Amino acid sequence: MTRFYSGVFAISRLAAVVAACALVYMVGHIAYEIILRSFFATSTFVLDEFVGYGIGICVIWSLGYVLEHGDLIRVGLVLDRLPLRAQHLMTAAAALTACAMSAGLTWMFWIRVARAWSRGTVSSSVAAVPTWIPEGAIMVGLALFSLAALSHGLRHITGHPSPAPDTPLATPVE
Repeated sequence: MTRFYSGVFAISRLAAVVAACALVYMVGHIAYEIILRSFFATSTFVLDEFVGYGIGICVIWSLGYVLEHGDLIRVGLVLDRLPLRAQHLMTAAAALTACAMSAGLTWMFWIRVARAWSRGTVSSSVAAVPTWIPEGAIMVGLALFSLAALSHGLRHITGHPSPAPDTPLATPVE
């Protein structure tokens, strides 16, 4: 099982790198758009669409990595008052529920991607992006999160330590 947990974490890290690259892309596209509008009185005409795709990738693709680091928002009102083993079981139940729900969403997106592919649907912008591309990216991100949530839940059931480093991603606000 250690290889499974380490493999899933490695995939989550790779997905987080993709999300970070999408963020860098968005900043670059916005800066380019500002330059075009300010100095050349023109535009790419697709900023809102492409930045929207980037936001979707940033959010969905980074979920597994953030979950493994324990930096997702969690309300500890009930959980903190339970014994340690009950906390682990509740966390596992929540993670496995998230896994099932994201797997269901992945399936729904698969249906959308297949439909968009078969119909040749494109976005209504100047770029006419085939809609299966952004929907497929979201579908893959949801599948990766489902896998990460499964791994997280199983780890809490078995008591296996996290492959993530112990250092938090950010300084918590207290």
